[in-house]
Amino acid sequence: MSEDSSGRLRRRAETILSDGHFEVSDITATSMKELLHELYVHQAELEIQNEELRGAQQALEASRLQYLQLFQSVPLACLAVNATGIVGEANAAAERQFGLPMLRLKGRPLTLLVDGVDHGRLFTALGRLRDHGEWARQEFRFLGPQGTVIDGLTDARRVTLDDSDRGDVLLTITDLTERNAWLREVQQARDDAERARADYHHILQSVGDGILGVDADGRIRFVNAAATAMTGHLDLDLIGRPPSDLLAGPAGEAEGLPGGLPDVEAASPAAGGAARALALSLTDGRPRSIACEKLRREDGGTLLVEVTISPMLSSGMRFAPMEERIQGAVVAFRDVTARRTAEAALNLSERRHRVLVQSLHDALAMTAVDGRSLLANAMAERLLGGPARALLDPTAPAFDGEGKGEGRADGQLAPATAPDIMVPTTAGRRFIDANGNRLHGLPPAAEAVRSGKPVAERIIGVVEGEEATAPTRWLRVSSRPVADPAGRVEAVVSSVADITAVKALERDLNVALDARERFLAAASHDLRQPVQALLLLSDLLMKEELSDGARRMAEQIQSSLGGLGGMLDGMLDISKLEAGLVAPNPETVDITALLGRLHGEFAPLAEKAGQNLRLVAPHLTTRTDPRLLERVLRNLLANALRFAPGGRVLLGARRRGDRLQIEVWDSGIGIADQHIDRIFQDFFQVGNAARDRREGLGLGLSIARRLVTMLGGTIDVTSSLGRGSRFTVCLPLTEAKSDTVEQADSGGTAGDGTAGDGGRLVMLVEDDAVIRMALVLMLEDWNYRVVEAGSGAEAEELLGSLIDSGQEPDLILADYRLPEGTTGLMVMDMVRRRLSRDVPGVLLTGDTSADRLREAAGAQCALLHKPIQPSRLQDTLASALNLSGG
Repeated sequence: MSEDSSGRLRRRAETILSDGHFEVSDITATSMKELLHELYVHQAELEIQNEELRGAQQALEASRLQYLQLFQSVPLACLAVNATGIVGEANAAAERQFGLPMLRLKGRPLTLLVDGVDHGRLFTALGRLRDHGEWARQEFRFLGPQGTVIDGLTDARRVTLDDSDRGDVLLTITDLTERNAWLREVQQARDDAERARADYHHILQSVGDGILGVDADGRIRFVNAAATAMTGHLDLDLIGRPPSDLLAGPAGEAEGLPGGLPDVEAASPAAGGAARALALSLTDGRPRSIACEKLRREDGGTLLVEVTISPMLSSGMRFAPMEERIQGAVVAFRDVTARRTAEAALNLSERRHRVLVQSLHDALAMTAVDGRSLLANAMAERLLGGPARALLDPTAPAFDGEGKGEGRADGQLAPATAPDIMVPTTAGRRFIDANGNRLHGLPPAAEAVRSGKPVAERIIGVVEGEEATAPTRWLRVSSRPVADPAGRVEAVVSSVADITAVKALERDLNVALDARERFLAAASHDLRQPVQALLLLSDLLMKEELSDGARRMAEQIQSSLGGLGGMLDGMLDISKLEAGLVAPNPETVDITALLGRLHGEFAPLAEKAGQNLRLVAPHLTTRTDPRLLERVLRNLLANALRFAPGGRVLLGARRRGDRLQIEVWDSGIGIADQHIDRIFQDFFQVGNAARDRREGLGLGLSIARRLVTMLGGTIDVTSSLGRGSRFTVCLPLTEAKSDTVEQADSGGTAGDGTAGDGGRLVMLVEDDAVIRMALVLMLEDWNYRVVEAGSGAEAEELLGSLIDSGQEPDLILADYRLPEGTTGLMVMDMVRRRLSRDVPGVLLTGDTSADRLREAAGAQCALLHKPIQPSRLQDTLASALNLSGG
């Protein structure tokens, strides 16, 4: 049978066997035999093939086991991942790396093993590998045991597996966590080193000293900015050159110093200067310094520098010879030209000050706390050997015999204990104060050391002897403690001036001033009494029916008395200012309104005299005393109108920074240069050589200056003879507060002759019969009831009579000086005690002495100085009664 028929037969047999259809009629006996034979043959072939397959399967299984064992032994973590991102296979290294057993790794989504920040990047790379076969080794962050992050260098390739569940991509992961940490540490160290290098470089470039880096061969390898600035060379010009090209050797005594001043320091520890010192340091490795060396500049000039040489030694060659360890040196130089010039100038200044101190007429001494003399001029040396030693010695005992203080650990003097018996500081010598009282306590130098505070301007008299007529030497002593850096007093500086001659002049001056004050007070009082009587009588006379001639004479008498009264009032103002009884009462002042009011008052007078008074007043407010300021301005305006007949006068104000300037200009006669400095003196007048008293006493500007000074300002004048003058009042310009500006009431309370409040009883106490008579007539004319007494005793009897009759005085009008040593203040106190109430009082006085002014200022009553204008007395009486509520 041919091979084709045999094949057909076999296929037919297989078909029959597989279909189960068998029709005998289709097959002959021969065919059946052939078919069976083929079947037996095919079966034998199948048996052979099965045997071959079993051998191949066994070989394949052995190979699989070998590959699996090899896969598990790979040291890199390997993961087989299918297309859905599920881990199919993993090796032991992957178990260790991810900290999961094999059973948990297999079938685990890859997303649970990768850090969330790298999900997109990893799966994008895997997709590119599957689609295009492209992969680049890169790092991904994986999640290790307990959530730790693993830096894994990942490689991947496509694989084809029979079991599709076992994946189609093989990932190999190299753990680079430790390596990356080490690299980061190395990089951090490298960055720190670079920053340190940059910092050191910046420091070297910023330092003020010039720095040269020199190698072991003595050549410059580094130059900082200060070195280039000091030498004038560029750094590239200096690199490679020896420092000896710049260092010109040590400076001589007078070389390079201004004025040929000597060099006070050694130039170099080694002959030859800095160049030789550098060569020695590069040989033996020892640092060196040169106090003064000349440095050449590029422009040919030189500087004086201080040079320091510091060798650079290699620490890794500790046991090598010194010449092998020396790597180079650092040469630093500092410009000392200014310092050495200053030292020379300081030495010169010290010599000059020493000469100056020695030339002082006053004694000047510095003494240590233990009594050692540290410095004393010639005058102090003489005083230290004489009466002033106790005043300059910080260890001296007290004036009243107190023992010397014992030393303390901090250098101060411990408190001393005074003995029971007074021991004089020096036998036969007493120390007194400026009032003549014997001194107690410590002398100035000892007190300054003990208290740690300066003792300034202490006046001490040294009496040589116990007699009252013993000569006295007066000294002005000042002592100031000197503290060390820790604050402990280590010395005291004292100055002593002999003021014996000054004290003698002062004593004579005080005697003269006391005599002048007593004379002026007595003269003022004696003058005021008759003037007061004349003033009151002339006022009464003017109310009588007089002929025209008699009335003109009466008016002339009144005018003369008014001028005399004004002169006495000026003297009273001077006394008040000198006694300190005038004090400013600051308040918010509208300068514009004040100047406007003065302009409105003086403008009609100026127009009547043919003058032009102009006002320039911007809106300004400040805090000052309006009454004192108005008085000053009134005086200046009156003077301007008086000395500018037919001319022009300007009153104005303006701001100058934080100051207020009020100016009064006039086009009058002006003031000569030799009189400018005298017009503010008492009793000095310009243009009144005849001493016409109608022109005043010459006290107006003197009082004005005192008042302006009291307000914290200044008053100045500039003038040109024949062209006019300008007076300037300069005051502090302070911010106005929110209080209401008080307006002065210029109208008074009475003054029309009918304000007497008929029925009021006035007790008049006046020892001068003429003045008392005139006052009674005047008071009765003002509708007051009057009871009068001539002394304190009469006033007491009069009060008793009034009380018995059921009457009480409504007001007391009393003179200050009364007979038998009684005063008006005593009468007021007596009346108030008897009536047990505050009876209003008005005190009249012609005494302008400072003591009387202070005493009267403290009384609870109104005060009027004689001579008194009737209108002012009338207003004062009405005000006193209104204030009492009567």
